[in-house]
Amino acid sequence: MAEKKIGLVFGKFYPLHTGHIYLIQRACNQADELHVILIHDELRDRALFEKSSMRHYPTGNDRLRWLLQTFKYQKHIYVHSFNEQRIEADPYCGGLWIKALKTFMAEKSITPSFIYSSELQDIQYYRKYLGIDTILIDPKRTFMNIRTSQIRQHPFCYWDYIATEAKPFFVLTVAILGGESSGKSTLINQLTNIFNTTYASEYGREYVFSHLGGNETSLQYSDYDKIALGQAKYVNCAVKHANKVAFIDTDFITTQAFCKKYEGREHPFVQALINQYHFDLVILLENNTPWVADGLRRLGDSAERRGFQHLLETMLHANNISYVHIQSSDYEKRFLHCVDLVKQLLVIP
Repeated sequence: MAEKKIGLVFGKFYPLHTGHIYLIQRACNQADELHVILIHDELRDRALFEKSSMRHYPTGNDRLRWLLQTFKYQKHIYVHSFNEQRIEADPYCGGLWIKALKTFMAEKSITPSFIYSSELQDIQYYRKYLGIDTILIDPKRTFMNIRTSQIRQHPFCYWDYIATEAKPFFVLTVAILGGESSGKSTLINQLTNIFNTTYASEYGREYVFSHLGGNETSLQYSDYDKIALGQAKYVNCAVKHANKVAFIDTDFITTQAFCKKYEGREHPFVQALINQYHFDLVILLENNTPWVADGLRRLGDSAERRGFQHLLETMLHANNISYVHIQSSDYEKRFLHCVDLVKQLLVIP
């Protein structure tokens, strides 16, 4: 019987991109068993984040999840996480790093035949310090000409190279708030169309139809956690499938404001979601557009509209949420203002 060929791939995968995936897929075709080792170090990884233009820090578990999700159907690919914090940072210096790595591989019963890499300089170092030969895969990057440093500095310029499972991490979220009949749903639909992406619709309106017979009069305190949970699912789905940015029609602050308005108290579950979900841009529309009665809305009186608008602003401030207040009642001016805000967010010239 031929000796079983065990392959090994190292990487920070910060973030995982198609170049990494190409390397791993080529390696797994050449090996009977392939072990992918994610190396992470909180101090070093934080420093990389601070030097990048990324808005959010990818933890070691974020990156591990991207790998596990990407290769979950290929059973001969095994993904591991190796924490090299407090070990010599340079993997080529020998010493503690090599000793710790060998101990780690022994614990995982990994006895590699080859290491697969796209870096020419890896050949001599892995041979010298690990005694393992390196097989190079596309070192000139003729197929996937991308480096992680490029993505960290300009993620949206290299969007097509980011792994599918990693893309939701980079998606920016824009929540548009406003009282009843403030024009936010129409505006969100327009923005979604021109930015060719996804949006999370207002779940509360659908809940009224599906659970309350299309009439809000039977709405009660016990409904608000269900509405908020439904809204969270819509947000998650929109982010998962978005093209760089996802638009959110009504956030959890608005749900909480309605709860306070109609029930006289706030809901702790809704507050928990306010604390958990942080949107990259929050836009508050002034409630000064013509009132349109659709059978669901109840706050058509001018005083009621102003009161609810004030409640939204008060709750945004109470939760330390920064927002852009668009006060124009002209639909075209609102639209163009929002387009400019989103372009600035995406750093589109």
